Amino acid sequence: MADLISFDIDIAELSPNSKELHNFLFNIMETIRVETGFNPYNGQVVVEATPSSEGMSIVVSRIKSGSSKITRSDIKRGVTITARQKKKTDTEIYYFEVFDDLCGALVLLSEEILLKSSLYKLGETFCYILRASGETAKGRAVLSEFSSKKSKYPLQLTYITEHGILVAEYEKLADMAENIKRLV
Repeated sequence: MADLISFDIDIAELSPNSKELHNFLFNIMETIRVETGFNPYNGQVVVEATPSSEGMSIVVSRIKSGSSKITRSDIKRGVTITARQKKKTDTEIYYFEVFDDLCGALVLLSEEILLKSSLYKLGETFCYILRASGETAKGRAVLSEFSSKKSKYPLQLTYITEHGILVAEYEKLADMAENIKRLV
């Protein structure tokens, strides 16, 4: 889910052919390209925006090449996002390429942080999702020391939760960290 606030967009300013709409669409396309690998600049794309209970749903799809007359079957579904107007959250994603580094971080994190976090497996990478808490400064320092990279992009979170495998979250993640401590 992309929050309009993270793009510094006021939904009232999104009128046809406005500078704000063009900037918003460019930011969405660039974020999609960087975070999901879907290249909206290669070929023709269709952008469909529809109102939803959460704000607005946007579907970006690619048109199959060689279509002279475009029909629904010619459109290859791409990326769907939901843009909401709400407060920006403090969610960060830390990536671990090496399992030992992940274990090293988990044993040093406080239970307070673990109870507000999730762990996903995406390909060969573990993605640790940290949500805001009172003690996040220390947790960020630990995660930054052990992780290979960090992201604050709101669309990346959606991509991970849709395409990744949930390993553990909240209490289960805290239990996992305790079990790792016993092994070390």
